[in-house]
Amino acid sequence: MNRLTKKAAASILCGAVALTACSCGNTTGTALTIDGEDIRAGIYIYYQSNALNDAVTALEEEQPELDMYAEDFVLEDQTVGGLNINEWVKNKTIEYCREYVAVNKLFNEYGLSLSDEELSEINTNTNTLWTEENMYAQYIYGVDAMGEYYESIGIGKESYKDISTAGYKRSAIFDHLYKEGGSLAVSADELSAKVVADYALVLSMEIDAEIASPETYLEMLNSGKTFSEVHQAYTKEDTIKRLEADIAKAEADGTEYTGTRPEELEVPLISEKDMQTIVSKDSTTPSESYVTDVFAMTAGEAKIITVSETTTAADGTETTAMSYYLVKRLDIAADAEVMEEYGETALHSLKDEEFNTTMKTAGSAYSVSENAAAIKKYTIEKLDQ
Repeated sequence: MNRLTKKAAASILCGAVALTACSCGNTTGTALTIDGEDIRAGIYIYYQSNALNDAVTALEEEQPELDMYAEDFVLEDQTVGGLNINEWVKNKTIEYCREYVAVNKLFNEYGLSLSDEELSEINTNTNTLWTEENMYAQYIYGVDAMGEYYESIGIGKESYKDISTAGYKRSAIFDHLYKEGGSLAVSADELSAKVVADYALVLSMEIDAEIASPETYLEMLNSGKTFSEVHQAYTKEDTIKRLEADIAKAEADGTEYTGTRPEELEVPLISEKDMQTIVSKDSTTPSESYVTDVFAMTAGEAKIITVSETTTAADGTETTAMSYYLVKRLDIAADAEVMEEYGETALHSLKDEEFNTTMKTAGSAYSVSENAAAIKKYTIEKLDQ
């Protein structure tokens, strides 16, 4: 491989992401034997694909000025973390394979099992990738289905199922350790505190200052009206003014207005439950300042949050647009449904790093025997081709 072509780069940077949902393997033989468990060549190729993706990402971080699309760029000549990229990818691939074995072994040691529903999902997802047309596969790889691409680089259907199954097993191990009853279970109080710290439950609506004063609706809310009633009132006022503008335009044009008239307008009352939204502390929508203001609010508090956005035209002219949001923060801890839904996310946020280290440590203790012929055959150059 003389250089990293744009198509190859897209395959590495994008395709490998898609590969994380799949597994690999076919009849090309065994690449490794780890603690007595054979790693089919296809499984090795799968993890090699992800390792190559990691290497390219690391390369970009180490050498941000590097032009990987240049005609004279040679991927195999690059170094990552002080190692030639081939060696770096090989080491990372073996590390991934060690974890794959650790998952299988710990799953059995803990006496865990997958449900019929989970096994059915694995089969369905596998068959889908091998039978259904996929626009991504067509655009990037020039094949109809992702399974066809996987096969072309040595990743077979059975190995896809193996890796997919390992993903389900890994989740089962995590739940076994950290969920209620587990040896490392996280307490309900700790989970609750994490959800409260990371997420805000709010009622929010944008108000057009040209239609009405935002403060008017804040006062209405603070005077005892529900958020649903305030939303209904604003929607009605907004719609009426738009209808009046349409009527005036029809009159000015000398045409007959046949639409809804203001006195005929009916605006439904939307339940507050349907209007609730979750704001993550890491979010930047609609702006970072909006998120900061939301998290500075206390449960039950309502306020107008102003968001400004400045754009610069081609001639250098700057224009600032102002948006106004009526926001009421709710007590997220009082909503059992939301707490249960986001408790899962909070658990992973608390324990993923620890769990990943545990799995990596378990895998690092295993002996590894390499099939030199297979390792020599399955190079990163093969993946590019």
